[in-house]
Amino acid sequence: MHRYLRATLVLSLLLTCFFLLTPRPAPACVGRTLYVGTLNNPDDRLMADMLALLINERTGTTVKIRRFDTADQLYAALAAEKEEERVDIIVEDTGDANTMLGRTPSGDPEADYLAVKKRYDEERDIIWLNPFGFTATSQHKGVVTAPLVRRGVLTNFPLLPRVLNKLAGTIDDTAYAELLARVQQGEKPRNVAKDFLRQRKLI
Repeated sequence: MHRYLRATLVLSLLLTCFFLLTPRPAPACVGRTLYVGTLNNPDDRLMADMLALLINERTGTTVKIRRFDTADQLYAALAAEKEEERVDIIVEDTGDANTMLGRTPSGDPEADYLAVKKRYDEERDIIWLNPFGFTATSQHKGVVTAPLVRRGVLTNFPLLPRVLNKLAGTIDDTAYAELLARVQQGEKPRNVAKDFLRQRKLI
């Protein structure tokens, strides 16, 4: 009898450890949808698909991508409240952000990142998350690129920054150039993004 009780206790402990140590997706916000906004170009489509896949795979949350022709349209959607018009997340670089703010770049990528992050937070209720890692885009050199999230979104999705920051520092200039080249050669951005996330064991 004692042996039976000991065996039962050991089995219970093992099962408890298994469930505690097994990685599980972060809790989804059931019934809600996140919208990622992007300009309709290869660079932005690639990163929008990267974010959408990561969020969906890690949390189970439904994510939809909305595409826009101009930065003005994209930012209008980022400020919109109606679900049929809004976006919750975009990808931005400090070069375009400086232009948007009428700010002269300092030439120091980290200082520019901190400056625009502060201004967006204070003036627009938009949170800059950690940069991806690459510092060159087709429009600007020596800038950093990061996901931006509406502050209000964090009330319903408090784990979102932790999920998106898993990409921080993972994409250097070489890796980004290779990913973008695949898209420019005709591969679907979603497939390229999925390959990268799987290779890095992020999904």
